Amino acid sequence: MGREIKADPMEIVIRHSGTKPNMHLNADKTKLEIDIADAQEWVERIANMANEICNNSDSNRIKLNGQHTGLIVESNDSSALGCIGWAIEQHLADIPSKLKPTFQKIIDETRAKKEYLERS
Repeated sequence: MGREIKADPMEIVIRHSGTKPNMHLNADKTKLEIDIADAQEWVERIANMANEICNNSDSNRIKLNGQHTGLIVESNDSSALGCIGWAIEQHLADIPSKLKPTFQKIIDETRAKKEYLERS
């Protein structure tokens, strides 16, 4: 899990850095980046649970980035997005209150992206 992962141009990147939550598309609009401050432990827990939910023991669908500060999934993998959302929901009660709004926003955004992909 500690290796550097290079993201494919058609992947969604969920990561944290900076001082406040920030959700945006990258310059070429092929990645959705979600920045979350002070959440590395939760990113790792969510990645592990999401991979369990998706029955993805080799962690090739839902990956941690090289710094373990974010998640990387292919942009067209609606079931992986669903697994991330479900994993966050499973941990939401235990996530510190200052981070809950951020993770709730991630749930909402991944759900919207999943629904969009399933309609397309």
